[in-house]
Amino acid sequence: MRAVQITAWGGPDVVVINDVPEPVVGAGQVRIAVAATGVNPVDWKIRDGHMKDFIQAPFPITLGNEFAGTVTELGEGVSGFSVGDAVYGSIGPIGVFADVLVTSADWIAKAPASLSMIEAAALPVAIVTIKAAFDAGQVGPGTRLLIHAAAGGVGSIGIQLAKALGAEVTALTSPATMDFVRGLGADHVVDRTTAYEETIGDFDVVLDAFGPPAQARSWGLLKPGGILVTLTAPPDEAEAARRGVRATMTFGAPDAGALADAAALADAGKLKPTIQRTYPMEEAVAAMAEVAGGNVRGKIVLTY
Repeated sequence: MRAVQITAWGGPDVVVINDVPEPVVGAGQVRIAVAATGVNPVDWKIRDGHMKDFIQAPFPITLGNEFAGTVTELGEGVSGFSVGDAVYGSIGPIGVFADVLVTSADWIAKAPASLSMIEAAALPVAIVTIKAAFDAGQVGPGTRLLIHAAAGGVGSIGIQLAKALGAEVTALTSPATMDFVRGLGADHVVDRTTAYEETIGDFDVVLDAFGPPAQARSWGLLKPGGILVTLTAPPDEAEAARRGVRATMTFGAPDAGALADAAALADAGKLKPTIQRTYPMEEAVAAMAEVAGGNVRGKIVLTY
């Protein structure tokens, strides 16, 4: 089988497509023929070495952490799945950019029946990431939520999941994507290139999917006791305490329950990913370059 791998930490030149042995199914695992994989900022960041202290694997390393595909074999003790089922999941942070995948049955769910494999592959990372963030912020009915980078792969799904929970969503995005974000269901859409701190505020939760510059502008947007939940970099907890608010950083983790809930929302017409472009796996370098450029509306997906 083929896998998109890196041979060292570095730039695009360390990416190769290798023929590798097919994995063997163990107890509690499933074998999956991969149809599509989402491409995320973490993929090029891992390639570049930004997370080398956290990746305990020898080179060559297979990149990728979300997928959709078809079950081809069940390991001993697996129930709830059958050969031929369409499934999706996020097993992070590495190991997915390949023709064939073996993973724990506890980490995957049946893919939304209403979505294509390409669409399903664009969802898992956003779903598990948003689940962790919304749990930390206790997002629910009536929560006043602000989302930075609302047009991106995580932000665009976050809007839809927040609305499904009954939150009031304000989305910060660039002028070029304001109509797109509005179409996702955001209650209020704000141009992030403006002095928005002067016009909005008093939020229960601010979700930072952008980075430190957004964090620095977020403290005054929170109501007393509100919380900044960041996905990108550790927040300044001393600054949070000084301002009478809270701050935390969250990470997505494999969560079959969250995936199953999201599949039900998708099949009910309440959740839909946006695909900006697809690339064949042979063009993984170009796909990661487009993601690294920071102008993706929704997701970039690799096909196999």
